[in-house]
Amino acid sequence: MTRSSVLLVLLQVSSLHLLALATPTCSLEGDLVQEAHRLLRDLGGLFPIHCLPYRANISFPDSAFPTAKANHVQCRRALWVVYESLQGAEQVFEDHELPVGGGGASWDHEKLSRFRHLQHRLLDKGSCLSRDHSGVLSSYFSNVTTVLQQQGSAACGWTSLRRDLLWVLESALDQQPTCFTWRHAH
Repeated sequence: MTRSSVLLVLLQVSSLHLLALATPTCSLEGDLVQEAHRLLRDLGGLFPIHCLPYRANISFPDSAFPTAKANHVQCRRALWVVYESLQGAEQVFEDHELPVGGGGASWDHEKLSRFRHLQHRLLDKGSCLSRDHSGVLSSYFSNVTTVLQQQGSAACGWTSLRRDLLWVLESALDQQPTCFTWRHAH
């Protein structure tokens, strides 16, 4: 192999390496997801006992979240589940009013406002994650909406949504932490 051939091969390899480094990655900031989880956790009390009967109707599909350790495909899937869960919750917030007062959700409005702000930031930053998965989560959000629309059960729908969002965020952070970008040491 001539010296010019070797140099050409090295140039091609280094070009591919630089291209790989320059390719934008599609990710979510772990610090923001962690803060959103904290705010959502501190938003209100425990899951009300009177809402237990609705657990059968509103059940987040466990199969949506990857259980294997992080590889590129599993990371993409975990980030997609976080993104789509936040997106679905955004739609619920837009379409339904949070009940307050007797029988309503007694959530801290300041923390809810801060959570919603983080939710919007995460949705903006993670828009590259959105894909059509033929309704993997659509039946879940349809069930949430059904409970929200039933007389006297709206608070149970909201607390179920909160419980499941907490589970999604916590699962992603605990099981797939390397899938997120971190501003601070994790």
